Amino acid sequence: MQLPDIRVGDRWVFVTRTQEEAERGDPGLVMANHVTHIGADGEVHVEVQRTNKADSPVLKNIYSRQFDLLSREIVPGEAIEYKPAFPQFVFPLSVGKNWKDTITQSQPEWELHTRLGVSVSVEAEESITVPAGTFHTFRLQGHYTAAQATVMTHYWYAPAAGRAVKGIEDTLSINGVRTRLIYELHSLNRLRG
Repeated sequence: MQLPDIRVGDRWVFVTRTQEEAERGDPGLVMANHVTHIGADGEVHVEVQRTNKADSPVLKNIYSRQFDLLSREIVPGEAIEYKPAFPQFVFPLSVGKNWKDTITQSQPEWELHTRLGVSVSVEAEESITVPAGTFHTFRLQGHYTAAQATVMTHYWYAPAAGRAVKGIEDTLSINGVRTRLIYELHSLNRLRG
């Protein structure tokens, strides 16, 4: 499984909910992701906007060629940066492959810098059905550690979608609070090999 074929104009719509919101049938956070530019060295620029809330700001995320996160805006003009890129993927993907890294998450405007330990493994190939359809996927498990929390996540990368089409993220904060977030792909405008 080689690098994803990402092009300007690609668009994905995801819905993110907590476990409690999903159980209540809450519509969740509906976020449209739209590729607006691909840089000379392959950086993918994506505009992200909540579509189920009026007047939501457009936020900008930047990914590496293999769709690892370099920066993401939390409010317009104020980004969280990752150095090196947050390693969600190491292509080509194959069952049994794993990787580890230590990265720095920074908010330069606030002079905040956090070290994150990242460990990811490719667990299996499987088909999964989400609102956008049924996809052949690679199931990955990620374990992320920081001073304030530990995150365990499973996510399903679909080559045909060029993105993870589902994720389940469990966070345990240092004060013992547990949170589960679930995201699923609801629609996309690109399907190719």
